[in-house]
Amino acid sequence: MKVRSKPKKKHEVACFFDVWLAVIPLLLSLFGIIMIISASGYFSLKTFGSPWTYGIKQIKWLLVSLISLGVMYSIPISFWRRWSAFLWVMAILLSFVALMPFLGMSVGGSSRWIRLGPFSFQPSELLIFLMVVHLSKVICQTDWDPRKAFARTIGVITVSAAPLLLQPDIGSTLILVAVGMGMFIMKYGWKYPLMLLFALVVPMMIFIFSAAYRLRRLRAWLNPWQDPLNEGFQVIQGLIAFANGGFWGVGLGRSLQKLQYLPAAHTDFIFAICAEEFGLLGTLTIVGAFALMTWRVHLLWLQANEEYLSFLIFGLWLSILIPFFINIGGVTTLIPLTGKAMPFLSYGGSAILATWMKVGLLLRCSADIKGRGTLNMRSSF
Repeated sequence: MKVRSKPKKKHEVACFFDVWLAVIPLLLSLFGIIMIISASGYFSLKTFGSPWTYGIKQIKWLLVSLISLGVMYSIPISFWRRWSAFLWVMAILLSFVALMPFLGMSVGGSSRWIRLGPFSFQPSELLIFLMVVHLSKVICQTDWDPRKAFARTIGVITVSAAPLLLQPDIGSTLILVAVGMGMFIMKYGWKYPLMLLFALVVPMMIFIFSAAYRLRRLRAWLNPWQDPLNEGFQVIQGLIAFANGGFWGVGLGRSLQKLQYLPAAHTDFIFAICAEEFGLLGTLTIVGAFALMTWRVHLLWLQANEEYLSFLIFGLWLSILIPFFINIGGVTTLIPLTGKAMPFLSYGGSAILATWMKVGLLLRCSADIKGRGTLNMRSSF
């Protein structure tokens, strides 16, 4: 008996995934390029003789990232589940390569980069991504006793964090630990992570006070006005940018803080420049875009038809959302500065490439869950 397919309505279009999972990141990335040009224009003109240098580089990286999006979307989920352990180990070894004197590149006292000719990239971004892929398999592999599952989770996190601590890259380490613990909490709850947190309070205090640069960041966070021309300079200039912007902002390209008052204006502090040029309204729009994206990912997570997909969706988005909160927390002095970029908006090839790879895998999860059906555009909101 031949089954007659249901005719599509006018407001329905053939779509293999949730389009908002692609549209929102694309709009954020395009807006990020505009803000990178605005924030870096003066410095770029002074250094390279053109105000467009950083913007053009970011456009190139975005095009490469969109290609990676297509590649990630074309790879079946079964591939990631089967090869997760191998890919995770390769990412760890690649992170150790950054410590080698001939291949690694030291910036600001940290060996976080690998240089290949004119290109350089940060392997920690790839490591966090592949840890999520592997940990999703580890957690959902069997219904372990919570203590055994916690031990396995801690094992994956510890091995992943080892090269990052040696570089050292505290910001990426915090993200990696938070994502891993978040994935464990999703299934087993808060009991064991909280017990570990209390047990690590004293070692964490010793670790913080053992390095001068960490102490400087802590002092700058607690009281930036104590040393406004040195330790607290960057934090204060970021706060001035927020104050200058008010509600409506001073207008695109009219920021004063980017004129060499605010270091890293086009990278770590791009959110502060957005606040100065577009005001509170602009920053709330950015936060709203991430909130809308979070809602769409949450809907996708609710529809996941198998445990591995559920953990993969949750972990991938958590690895994007946590840097978002860390960046905003740092520039608004809610937490100490960690030097992590704003997803989609900040300048940086490694960060935007890894983020779009995660988006591509999220789209693949969406396609698998929807079964390559139709998406009702009217009901998508």
